[in-house]
Amino acid sequence: MAKAVRRAGQLNVADMRIIEHVLNMGGGYVLDLHNHEFDDLIAHEVGVDAQAPHYSEDGDSKAKRFRRILHSLAPDLQAKLLHALLQYRDSISGNDKIARSERVDLLGDRVRLSYEAIIKRLELLAAENKQVSSSSWTGRRTLGEQIQVVRSLTPLALAEIDALANLVEAHRFNDPVTADAVKCLRELHTQLGELLAAVDGGGSLTIAAVAAIEANRSKLIGYLQEGAKVAVVAPAMTLGVVHILAALSGITADSTMFSSVYAAILGAGVLKSIGKKTSLASGQQATS
Repeated sequence: MAKAVRRAGQLNVADMRIIEHVLNMGGGYVLDLHNHEFDDLIAHEVGVDAQAPHYSEDGDSKAKRFRRILHSLAPDLQAKLLHALLQYRDSISGNDKIARSERVDLLGDRVRLSYEAIIKRLELLAAENKQVSSSSWTGRRTLGEQIQVVRSLTPLALAEIDALANLVEAHRFNDPVTADAVKCLRELHTQLGELLAAVDGGGSLTIAAVAAIEANRSKLIGYLQEGAKVAVVAPAMTLGVVHILAALSGITADSTMFSSVYAAILGAGVLKSIGKKTSLASGQQATS
């Protein structure tokens, strides 16, 4: 089962100190919520099963589960959950409030303003990410959907790209086009690692990161068209890598990609059809 992802870039130690103070999280509690009330609130506000095992990896108290849940959420959901808990905190009045003060500390104005500032910052971050989302993948996916694509496909892409680059290097091809293609694969590996770190660390994606990956994917296709021997070594893996990169960037794989990779599989006929002269097109065999 997938583990909760800690988004350290969104909430720092100082933020958490304020949040835990406002929510009376000392002793493992979250305000004066009973277990079933806590679980119901989390499910209603952010659609999370607070009883899922991975939220109890640090312990099964409400406070420990809440920390893991909060760190696993995107900024818009973090803001929504924190706001809902503040509303709950403020919901009791009159005699009930006097009785409740024995369980929930009084909240000073300074701490309240600091807590509300955290919520506002998360809302602004969510709005910024939403703007990036609409600019980067032309509305086909929401930001949340794109983040899930990155999380699910990037580890596979990293492993496949690294394996493919190693395979090509092991054959010791000495032509510059293949060398450029391997360099491109290594750059993609670095870019994807940075993208995954950004998503896991802060739940954020940037236009620049996505555009850079797509630009390198296009470069890789160009090298394949020019005769880079990547697909000679592992045609299926090459096709898979370019497919995965297309899915990550949200750019549809086109016929150029297919013709470039299948050129190495089918031989001279396909290569001639795209007007490229390579060792394969001239009937020479690739050598190690």
